[in-house]
Amino acid sequence: MIADKLSNSDRYVSLHKDFKEVFEYIKNNDLRKKECGSYEIRGKEVYFNLQEYQTKKEQKLEAHKKYIDIQTVVIGKEYMGYTNINNTQLSEEYSSEKDVMFLKGNTDKITADDTMFLIFYPEDAHMPALSIEEDKYVKKAIFKIKL
Repeated sequence: MIADKLSNSDRYVSLHKDFKEVFEYIKNNDLRKKECGSYEIRGKEVYFNLQEYQTKKEQKLEAHKKYIDIQTVVIGKEYMGYTNINNTQLSEEYSSEKDVMFLKGNTDKITADDTMFLIFYPEDAHMPALSIEEDKYVKKAIFKIKL
């Protein structure tokens, strides 16, 4: 897992051929004004889901096999739980169609806000949308980059 300020995103473009395209999209588009939904940047190779929700005290721990996530909170802030997938146990079988498996395990937490991005590789189990003190409104973009 990588977490940093959006202002430092140029430091990470060499990690994957599609990271530059994602970070440029974030910089050049006001995601606060976009409607929630799924948006293709380059077909199913690079796309994102824009979501609104209330954070909660508990969420499911998840991981993916086919895509890297770059997540950025657009409005609000939340805790994100994270751990290496080797520190978890499977709780729901992997769905190839949805590219998700659900896990059980302890996580560390990081606060994610509108100044940051977080990159989750397949080995990075993550628990998004956690309340910091109380349940709050969040709008977040989850960019999916095919491996």
